This record gives sequence, structure tokens and C-alpha cells, in this order.
Amino acid sequence: MTADRSAWALPPVTPLTALGSLGEQIATNNGQSSAVTRVSTPGSGPDLLFKRYKKPLDDTDADRLDRLVAFGRSDAAAGRPSREVLLSRTSWPVARVTDDTSAAIGCLIPTAPDAFALPGGGFREIDTLARSDERFARNGTPPTPEQRLTACRCLVGIAAALEERKLVYSDWNYANAFWNPGDYSVYLIDMDGCAQHTGDDVYQPGWEDPLAPPGTPADLHTDRYRVALLTARCLTGTRNLAEVLHTLADPPAGVPRGAADLLLDMLWAQDRDRRPRSSALLAALDDGPLVRSPVARSPLPARPAVRRGDTTQQPRQTALTRTGKPATGTQPKQPQRPERSKENVTWALVALFVTVLLIVIIAANAS
Repeated sequence: MTADRSAWALPPVTPLTALGSLGEQIATNNGQSSAVTRVSTPGSGPDLLFKRYKKPLDDTDADRLDRLVAFGRSDAAAGRPSREVLLSRTSWPVARVTDDTSAAIGCLIPTAPDAFALPGGGFREIDTLARSDERFARNGTPPTPEQRLTACRCLVGIAAALEERKLVYSDWNYANAFWNPGDYSVYLIDMDGCAQHTGDDVYQPGWEDPLAPPGTPADLHTDRYRVALLTARCLTGTRNLAEVLHTLADPPAGVPRGAADLLLDMLWAQDRDRRPRSSALLAALDDGPLVRSPVARSPLPARPAVRRGDTTQQPRQTALTRTGKPATGTQPKQPQRPERSKENVTWALVALFVTVLLIVIIAANAS
């Protein structure tokens, strides 16, 4: 995949009015954006999207976005290798969009290539790779170990290009990366939030940096942890963190030993500043010569027990949860019937005596 610079027909700061009538809206209320809409202005370049923010950017954030746009548009030799990676494998921002008050209300980004699209609409998110071969086989052919490696190399290549420019991405998760089943390449979105050195700590549940105090900004060490976690989950087909760690400690066939060790260092180092760089992980995934600095790791957590008949660590399904009926040979426990108190028994006998007495009196009067 090569970088497409033809999307730069519009200026780096583009007024909303220059976009004319917007096209199809493909997303709403997603993260920091209120809407993502296709741009159909003649001469705007191929397949651009307008990402409108929920609120205008302040001056500091607008300057940050301008620097990202300028880096992508640059023809300078400095930074060219990482720039080409980011332009070809990510939705790198093309322009900042302003309203009639010159406020930064959004940005222009390229849409992901068709190779990453699903037949029914939307895009193929990388979370489908973070599944075991057994679970993957339910809906298709599982990827081979080499195909998993290919996707992970591409993903980590993006991370290494960002780290080379000291850019923090933060929000590594299943939904922000797409994959192509044809060549197992990866495409990353939401790049307009990148910041140099430190940025807002944006993450999904389950992606917290265990060594970062709550409320601290995300930095390059945060990114190393999260990209390692996403890589390890896609490489092993395992999601549970403890299970991921134990799988890396005894890697299956097809997972390079050096890469498994680097991932463990990035995920379970006692000191977050000692986490290896993404470029070192990329070299390890290529199974090349590996030079490692000693990294002290914390003891691994207990390995989760494998449920019988469930190798994917998914919530166990029973006959009751699937059909609403009890499983064969078992019955749902019935609620216990409360015992009657002595007082209730006494009143019952009194009521019976009164009933019999009334019957006798009625019979006597009738005769």
C-alpha cells in the first residue's frame, strides 16, 4: 500500500463552506466526534471524510492538529520513512476544518481502502483476529500463524513509526484497527488525536496501563503497553490478560520466542520506563537477531482455569441459557415452601370447629 497524496487538493485549513453539500453520514457520536460524513466536493481528492468534533478545539489543540497535517503534507527528507508508513496505513488528517468564526470544528481524513471493508457495510475490525482458532472456525477459516504474524508486523510497524516521531496515540483497541483478509495488512484510524510526547489518556475498558497512576497523561510508555497488549491478543488469539501472559511464557508453534519475550517485557515490566520500544518488538516479530536489555518482570498472575469443553475462555453457555429450558438430567431448584407456625395451625383448628358447629345448628333448625 502506498501513500496517496492526491487528497491534498484542499488547503491545510479548509472552511466548512468550501466542502459544499456533504454526503452520506457514516458514523455518529463516536468518541470525540459528533458525526463522520462523506465529502463529495469536486476536486477535494478521493474518498475524504469530514469528522466533526463535539465541540471546537481550543487553540492548543488546533495547533497540535495543524502540526499533524503539516507533517503529512511535507516533502522533506527528514521523517520520510515513518511519514510514508503513516500516510499509507492510517487515516492521517488531511486538513483542519473551520466554521465562519474560524473555530476548529473538525478535520478531513481519508476513508479506509475498500480492501478493509465488509461486504455488508462497515469495516473488518481487528478484534476478529483476537480469537482462538476454534472460535474463528465457526464463521470461517482460521488464520495461519504466519498470517497472524503478518498482521502484527503491520500493526507494530505503525506503532514504531509513531514512536519514531515521538507521537502518542493512546487509544489502541480492537475497534480502531482494521485488517485485510487478502494480505493481512492493517489500517489504523482516529489519528487526529495524536500528540507529541504526552497526550490525553484515552482508552477502552480493559486497556488500562497497570503502572500508570489514574489521571496521568498518556505517554510513549503507555503506548508501548497498549500496542503490546493488542499485538499479543491478535498473535495468540487470546483475550484474557492472565491467559495472554501465560501463553507468551510458553509460546505455541508459530510465535517467535524472541517476540514472546519482548511482549512479556512490555506487558509485565516492574518499571514502565523499562518497557522496550516498539521498534524492538517489530524486529523480534521478524525473528531477526535480538538485542535485549534486562527487564525485571512482576510475577505472573494465576492462570485462569480452563472450563471443560470451552477452550476460548468465553462465558459458558448451558442448555438453560441457550434455550430457556433446564439441561437434561437436571432441574432448576424450586423455592422452599415455608413451614406453618403453631399459631397458624391453632387458628385453622378453631375455624374448622366453628364450621362444624354452624352445620349442626342449621341442621337442627331445619328439622
